[in-house]
Amino acid sequence: MKRIIYPLTVLVWVTLACGLSTPAPPAPPTREAAPAATTETAASQPEEQPPTPALPPPTQPAVTSAAEDAPAGGRTGIDVSKLAETENDAFGISSLAPKPYADALAAGSRVVNLEPMDTFFVLWVPDGYAAMENRRVMVVAHGHGGNAYWEMGNELPFAQERGYAVVTIQWGSGDGEQMYSGQQFYQFMDAALQYMEYKYKAQLDKCAFRGWSLGSEISYEVTYLDRVNGNGRLALTISHDGGIMPDPNDMAVGREFALDLYDGAYGDEPFNGAHFYLYAGEEIQIEHMRNTEQVITSFGGVVERLITDEGAGHDGFYRHPQYHEEALDIFFRLTD
Repeated sequence: MKRIIYPLTVLVWVTLACGLSTPAPPAPPTREAAPAATTETAASQPEEQPPTPALPPPTQPAVTSAAEDAPAGGRTGIDVSKLAETENDAFGISSLAPKPYADALAAGSRVVNLEPMDTFFVLWVPDGYAAMENRRVMVVAHGHGGNAYWEMGNELPFAQERGYAVVTIQWGSGDGEQMYSGQQFYQFMDAALQYMEYKYKAQLDKCAFRGWSLGSEISYEVTYLDRVNGNGRLALTISHDGGIMPDPNDMAVGREFALDLYDGAYGDEPFNGAHFYLYAGEEIQIEHMRNTEQVITSFGGVVERLITDEGAGHDGFYRHPQYHEEALDIFFRLTD
């Protein structure tokens, strides 16, 4: 049914390009209106991030199959009471990022290995967390070639100031050559949040998700799975510099989800009840995020803010903390 309005959407976009100021109706664009594919290069990453190889579109990074036997979308079968906190991940990622690893542990972070799922997560919990009225959790997905330790370092200053827990999930090899799917990430997140509830009494209706780059590209599927499985854990999804492209075939991850979304496979309002904060600082991602806003709102979601930070670059969100603060303000408002 969604395809019927695609030609009209393209016509409206063309009209806008000619100088009219009337906004386009919130409908998904056609696949034929795809921009040139983008790549992620080492030059676009912050200096603290391990250099990443170029990702040649539209080839998708290899998706590992370790979590494929887990129930799709939740209840992974892992007994979280048997999980242990440690100082070492079982997959050697710490050796690829020695400084972020050392900094994370020095700040009180701990590692929890999900060995049956071939991954791990890093957690940090503020002092007195169990006694707090609002026991919030921020879940973070790194970008291509990134790691959970580096993202913990990005989130910690805000968490320490505001008093929320952080879970950063490793969902790819340290060199970026292999990445899990959005559905597999959701399973990792499910296990991590169950553990946070069991061990620290985290309130799982007071969670947010933040993803950068490829972590942002999977954020839409992760949010959809959160809604469709009836969990309602994610009060806010913060997606920066990784949008839904007009042609999903140009996406590195999340393409099947986006294709099915455009085809109406998830119904008319798959994002009903979901709230998003969108940011783009890289030129091509500004275009993609504007498209993402249209897609989310046309499928029932709420875009709290769309920031187009022209000239800021692919890592602009990290270098302009006022946007991080603004997103947290919205997260706290939604979970009060």
